[in-house]
Amino acid sequence: MSLVEKARSDLAEERLLTNTFNESTGLTWLWSILFGPLYFWVHGFVGRGFVLLAICLFTFGIGVLLAPFLAYPGWKKRARLKAADLVAISNARSSR
Repeated sequence: MSLVEKARSDLAEERLLTNTFNESTGLTWLWSILFGPLYFWVHGFVGRGFVLLAICLFTFGIGVLLAPFLAYPGWKKRARLKAADLVAISNARSSR
């Protein structure tokens, strides 16, 4: 198998696994609006929590409406990283 084919198959496998690891729920938007930065901190999105806190402080609380737009990409990024890790582990085990 050529290197290009291997890279393409790894990317395809990563895309398929990303949907499996996405832990976002249908109510993520509600919880992120209700709890704001606390929602992000509890779920381990510390940086996003501080960004939302700063936005809320400068916009007098209106920034909470941006929370869902920070939450969904955070969950997708986490799922993508988990999928990439799993593909890397699978490749390392198969190359032994």
